[in-house]
Amino acid sequence: MERMLLVGPGGAGKTEKLWQHYSALAGKDRTDSILVLLWNARDVRDWRERVDFPWAGPIHVYTYFGWVQREIRRCWSRLEPWGEMWLEPEFLTVETSQFAMLKHIQARQGDFAGLVTSPERLAIQLGSCLVLASLNGIAFSEIGSRLASAMPEKDSKIYKSAQQVLNSYIAEVEKTGTLDYGLAVALYRGFLDEPWYRQDLRQFKHLLADDIDEQSPAAHELIAALLEHVDQAVLTFSTDGGHAGFFGADARGGWHRFGASGKVMPVRPQRGLGAGRAVYTSVLSGNVPVFPRVRPEVELVHEDLRSELLDRVGERVVRLLGQGVPAGEIAIIAPLADKVLEHTLAFHLKEVGVPLNVLTKNRRLIDEPYVRAMMTLALLAHPHWQLDWGVPDLAQSLQLLLKLDPVRAWLLSRQVRDYNLAPLELWQRERVGFRAAQGYDLLRQWLDSYRQGPEEPIDLFFQRVFGELLSRLPPARDDLVVCRQLLVSARKFLNTTRRIDLGPDTGAAFIRMLSAGTVAAESLLEPANRERAVILTTPYAYISGHLSSTVQVWMDCTSRRWFQQDVRELINPHVLNAHWPKEEIWTDDYSQTVSLQNGARAARALLRRCGKHLIVAAANIDSQGFEQDGQLLEALYGALVGEEGSENAISAGTK
Repeated sequence: MERMLLVGPGGAGKTEKLWQHYSALAGKDRTDSILVLLWNARDVRDWRERVDFPWAGPIHVYTYFGWVQREIRRCWSRLEPWGEMWLEPEFLTVETSQFAMLKHIQARQGDFAGLVTSPERLAIQLGSCLVLASLNGIAFSEIGSRLASAMPEKDSKIYKSAQQVLNSYIAEVEKTGTLDYGLAVALYRGFLDEPWYRQDLRQFKHLLADDIDEQSPAAHELIAALLEHVDQAVLTFSTDGGHAGFFGADARGGWHRFGASGKVMPVRPQRGLGAGRAVYTSVLSGNVPVFPRVRPEVELVHEDLRSELLDRVGERVVRLLGQGVPAGEIAIIAPLADKVLEHTLAFHLKEVGVPLNVLTKNRRLIDEPYVRAMMTLALLAHPHWQLDWGVPDLAQSLQLLLKLDPVRAWLLSRQVRDYNLAPLELWQRERVGFRAAQGYDLLRQWLDSYRQGPEEPIDLFFQRVFGELLSRLPPARDDLVVCRQLLVSARKFLNTTRRIDLGPDTGAAFIRMLSAGTVAAESLLEPANRERAVILTTPYAYISGHLSSTVQVWMDCTSRRWFQQDVRELINPHVLNAHWPKEEIWTDDYSQTVSLQNGARAARALLRRCGKHLIVAAANIDSQGFEQDGQLLEALYGALVGEEGSENAISAGTK
């Protein structure tokens, strides 16, 4: 049995070599005998799109959780008592599970009054606690006590209440045959103890697993079970990985488990490693003059105010495009890709006809204009829901629906009273113009016509809105994507409510969930003109997407956001780790060390994916008026100072 470990830093080409192994195996055997485990859904999509074999059978390419869902559906009838009570499992989306958790938090909301965070954020954290516990083989009943014992300075009653919320949530979803991420993983791990399931796994003769360092202990268990019988296995390890630790990855545990299981094949990158290593060392230990001479050109763009900095960066990117740098080879990387940054960059790029491709993990559906318009129409069409107008901006929605300027849209929005569109008087028609008034009248007629008929399920309502109103605009490709996501989320939400009680009116409940901002807008679809778009992304999204660029722009290098804390009010991924000693105490020193390691690891990985030019952008004052004192810019100076002297270590950008 052949075992091979491809080991090298990020960007060295390990995934490409894994694909070459897959192609070679597919040429000798059928693809249905090959199981491929990848880091994330984007990797799975890219892999499947490359498959073009005339002899291919079924394609088995999954993330770990994608595999878990597949196997639970396949083996559902064997599960007792669930398989006897329900014909098939109902997998909760992340957003729906958070909304279901929120109901249990609100029942005990007074217990969390001392925490400075919203109930919606607490629901996200408690859901993440379940996921981390299941990935690490920790009993759900031990989550609260484990956190309380590791952080005794905090009120233990909060963790006790958190455990009670988790217990009631778990009891409800188990009773209804529904599974969220954490419960599904816990259920699947039990499969691996069953002889009949081990026999089922023997259908696979080959195993290819990428990014073992970004996989969880639960995924490692599956890999170990497959290694017992497959004829050939190829595993890849990144020497600078471990970026998904917050999501349950165990880089060190993966190497300890599999590092001696096969022949190690080093994969060496074309780019030098010294630059990334220098910054990593400088972040952790101060000013260390070890930056090598073979490195990207480093340029500084510095301003007092962040607003001025954003314009400078936008202008600099436009100049790069004018100098012949392909748009797809420019990546703007920010610890927080906020709307101000996105809109400023898009404004500058629009002047030269170049789009902005936003690749972030924290986009919300409610931030998308088309989604806000559909929400607005849902509220107007269902006045009996009596929901607040706070989140959907009525004027913005009318501006989009009727193709108006902001002033006319604002004037017409004042005509909406008690969820009704009041008729326009003659002087109002003259003021807003004939075309705007005509569009307003048509919208009134559409709403009146809908209200006279039976109320439709929320997914069908959105489908009707899109088909009869929004499709006329016409929407761009990205707008089509978010509208589709909204329809899919609404349909999944309705399917869940057939088993779990999420409120008396499912449509209103979905709008409340959407308003809370928990519904994600992340899309696996790339823009049609991908190679012509400048990338805006976060460090994690960039690294997990296996991207590399000729030019990188690091935004807000004086911000502390580059050194993210892993610990929140009710979650600590290090304590909810299988290797954490139960008697150990989590301290501020631990937290500071982990924060520095996270920032240093990200900076090292980014530099190893940077081709020729690194632009470091920094402001003294952030958008809220606070002085910035993050360590990343200082670390870059520290790494460069020994080579060229502090005066010329980083070239200043020219205006």
